[in-house]
Amino acid sequence: MVRRLFSILILLTLVAWAQGVEWVAALSTTRCNVGEQVMLELRLSGASSDPLEPRVPDIAGISMEFAGASKNVSMINGVTSSQSTYTYVLTPTQQGSLTVPPISISVDGHTYTSEPLKLQVGVSSGQTSPGPPPPGFPPGQSPWGGPQDQLPVTPASPEAQPVLVECEVSNTHPYVGELVVYTFRFLHRVQLVGGVNFEPPPPTGLLREDLGQSQSQVTRNGVAYAQSEVRTAFFPTSPGPLTIAPTRLSCQVAPDFLDRNFTMVGDGVREMATQPIELQVLPLPTEGRPPSFNGAVGRNFELKASLSKTEIKAGEPVKLQVSISGDEHPDLLLDPALPAWPGVRSYSSDASALPYEKPNFRATKTFKIPLVPQQAGQFQLSDLSWSYFDPSARRYVTLTASPMVLKVEGGPQATASHSTSPSAPVDPLRGPQPGVDASQGWALESGIALLSVLPWGLSLALLVLGHAHYQYEMSLQTDRARLRRIERQVARAKTLEELSHLAYQGLEIRKGMALKGLPLLRLREILSGEMVDQLEAAEAARYSPEGDSDPKKMDSFRQLLLRELRAGDLK
Repeated sequence: MVRRLFSILILLTLVAWAQGVEWVAALSTTRCNVGEQVMLELRLSGASSDPLEPRVPDIAGISMEFAGASKNVSMINGVTSSQSTYTYVLTPTQQGSLTVPPISISVDGHTYTSEPLKLQVGVSSGQTSPGPPPPGFPPGQSPWGGPQDQLPVTPASPEAQPVLVECEVSNTHPYVGELVVYTFRFLHRVQLVGGVNFEPPPPTGLLREDLGQSQSQVTRNGVAYAQSEVRTAFFPTSPGPLTIAPTRLSCQVAPDFLDRNFTMVGDGVREMATQPIELQVLPLPTEGRPPSFNGAVGRNFELKASLSKTEIKAGEPVKLQVSISGDEHPDLLLDPALPAWPGVRSYSSDASALPYEKPNFRATKTFKIPLVPQQAGQFQLSDLSWSYFDPSARRYVTLTASPMVLKVEGGPQATASHSTSPSAPVDPLRGPQPGVDASQGWALESGIALLSVLPWGLSLALLVLGHAHYQYEMSLQTDRARLRRIERQVARAKTLEELSHLAYQGLEIRKGMALKGLPLLRLREILSGEMVDQLEAAEAARYSPEGDSDPKKMDSFRQLLLRELRAGDLK
């Protein structure tokens, strides 16, 4: 009953406003701390035409961003009235008494000016920053708000904002390839209606991996909020200045007629955005860079190496498995360089990555490298090293795998030949006949001669078959054979993400160089513009609401990739 009476009073007020134009400015609070957000609303009522958006002057000591506009038209007792609201997000950058100057708007040939507003800004609120790494936003579920019956029960200050967004990064001066944790928070102390639209920043100049989300209850300036937090791992791919674009979020606040700040203007939709974050990406130092370094940047790396077999025969293949683990993106972990082991030949590796560990980003990539010893003996496979750059220590670190021993046996031993009988007579016309008895006639029989050469013929046939089988196994490791296998996988791919992964594998073979992790400008120098556009579209589709399995996009990407893989000769 109270709420109905309150609604009637508000509607009567709107009727009164409809008799003339009114232009007012209001702040969501008149007191805040440095870095906190304050909503500025400019409300226009009674206008007979739609005016242009007002021009808000710069405000000293305040960063300002336009958050959206709304319009509400109503007809009461035959009288039509309209109200337009323009919303801005103000973020004070200095403390003290700040002034929002008068703001003017032109309507129907007349100019209306609002009153100046005062904002008292205190010191920074000292909000605690999150601990070490890591982020994520699981597809198919919304992390926002949680159950509506679990909202904070602490009484809110009349000046407390109903919804807030925040963001921060773990490091604003990372090195190329170094993990940067981006944390986004959505806080609300009111009931929400419907879903929440969340638009993360695009990964321009960055590799991105989602690291999960969490929900909790926090306090801001003595007011309890329900908090949803999303963390994302970013890896910059080139040095220089880099901007992480704002994260945008919109939600609809349920009406509360008992709230002193409640108005009938608009539909309760709040559109918010975080501030962009500037990064200064540092280049990797050249001084002290070891020969085994191939671009990995991070901490707490581990290197492990093992053989699939330790005893083989000469000419047989054996797999060397090398695993690398650390807080680095798998795409930036490249093949280790093998030492020049005498008598052992190596072939192209087959790489695979395990899903990264949450909540702390830790990736593992395994390389399986075929080795073929060329001769018999015992081989000491040592000096296998791999290097990375430690950004906290600002130096290069080299890891060395434990030595491995490979025992290689030779081929079949040749049988000793029979010696000439010293007592056998010698035919002066034919000369000495080794292995012939006194009669000297049995070797002339065709059947006995065939039996005498049959074991040697079988041995030769086995050697030929063994060599052919070995050549077949080695052919499976050639670039051409690997490309054929990738083409078959492309035909069976089900998602754009899978096609993108196969595209990098196949194009790296065809171009003879690593492509993953390269900046877009460099990729456009190596690949066709159409292929780079498809790779960008595939990356964006991973995080789109529609997903990455659109049939038309899949077919277009698949056809282009097959043409690229089959074009020209291998480099």
